Amino acid sequence: MEALTRRTAMAMGGASALAGIGAAAALEGGLWPGDRRPRFRTAGSARETIQQRHLPNVALVTHDGRRVRFYDDLVRDRRVVLTFFSSRALGESYKVTQNLAALQRLFGRRIGRDMFMYTIARNPERDTPEALRNWASQSGAGPGWTFLSGRPADVETLRRGLGFTSDDPAEDADPRLAVGMVRYGSEPEMRWAHCQSQARARVLAHSMVLDFGVGDDASSPIARRFKTTDGSTQAPVWNCRLLLQGVD
Repeated sequence: MEALTRRTAMAMGGASALAGIGAAAALEGGLWPGDRRPRFRTAGSARETIQQRHLPNVALVTHDGRRVRFYDDLVRDRRVVLTFFSSRALGESYKVTQNLAALQRLFGRRIGRDMFMYTIARNPERDTPEALRNWASQSGAGPGWTFLSGRPADVETLRRGLGFTSDDPAEDADPRLAVGMVRYGSEPEMRWAHCQSQARARVLAHSMVLDFGVGDDASSPIARRFKTTDGSTQAPVWNCRLLLQGVD
């Protein structure tokens, strides 16, 4: 899985991400009428190009029954953490949700305020909205952590746009590939990174702190760990092992 995630590391970065044309499926009508196209500050900008190629505005449904558009409603102007789950890869999916539950505890009230976690059904024909509710309940998902499903074709467009893929057809068809990755980033800044979702939760948390900062929720374990006496909120790498002792 290490080699696979390295191979997809450039899926949303660098010049190649700006060179392609937008995915046509992202602009087609979705499950519901009234298709809403994304709105951009500068037409033809690099941000728009990345959105069209990698953040398709497909129609999805949440675990609490809301109908949403991926870009307009979930990602635009936000810091997000993106993962997949599948009932065809139960062991890996349970590990992912355990890690996300740990991140939810660590980042505290930032989840749902300035950070949002989205866990997407890799096999939506099996993992229906009803199944999403069960996954969300069993995982302890609170505000800001949403499980998502949709039409198989739309979810596939999303998976490929996000780069949860392999060049090898057999690997690509295996749901463990997508479940084994986590991608996170700041959409306004067009900054994205990825990790192995099966890594220790403290490693994932530390990576996100380095990119997202500590935030202003002084009550969160993250802030208590990294806040210094001079008011600095830098996250030194050597604190990584101390961050989640006893959690994973």
